[in-house]
Amino acid sequence: MATKIGELISGKSEQATVDIDGVSIPVAVLRNLSGEGYENLRIYKDNNTFSLWGKTLSACFTLEQFLEKGKSK
Repeated sequence: MATKIGELISGKSEQATVDIDGVSIPVAVLRNLSGEGYENLRIYKDNNTFSLWGKTLSACFTLEQFLEKGKSK
């Protein structure tokens, strides 16, 4: 099931983390990705990947790629 990134980060500090299906993700990473235009997130635990999409873009990342992508601006 898809998760809205905006709902995950709403009202949370940059230093906070959120738990999605047992995976702890820094709010700062999600904010960066949201700023790039990603609106939705889905975790596929069977192959440890993250699928993200928005109105004009989509991507699939491993956990390491996901965290690294979210750190860069």
